[in-house]
Amino acid sequence: MVENSKKAFNESNFSKGILDFIYESGVTLEDLVNAGMELCVGVEISPELKEALGKQILKSLADINVIALIMAGIRVEEDFKHHRLREVNVDDDPAYLYSDEVLGMAIANQIAGTKAIFNFKRYDELKPGILSTLGPMLDDVFAGLVAGCMSKIFEE
Repeated sequence: MVENSKKAFNESNFSKGILDFIYESGVTLEDLVNAGMELCVGVEISPELKEALGKQILKSLADINVIALIMAGIRVEEDFKHHRLREVNVDDDPAYLYSDEVLGMAIANQIAGTKAIFNFKRYDELKPGILSTLGPMLDDVFAGLVAGCMSKIFEE
């Protein structure tokens, strides 16, 4: 029954938003905010700070370039996960795979510039919260989103 519903939805030509794709990949807005807060230093974590980060994430998700980069990561992750490319096996997150880092840095840079790339490195290495549970592409894609947004809210 569920499979028939999914198939009908997919064939109906209804469009989805970027948040739909993010949620389908197992990530929520709350997960991203919580990951951002885990590496927040030098300021008090408050409901206002969490709200500011959530708003910045939503604002960033309106940028077509951020959307395109996230979608690239989601689609590649799906193909890797389901072994759709016989030349590629990333089950163990190989060290020679660096396109995931490139996507993450590009997302961070698109949102908040060069300083966000340095922040990305922290989120990528420490993988707070939901980031630690994601595959090789998505952990970096969402690390870039969080790092860029955290950098942006502290720009002033």
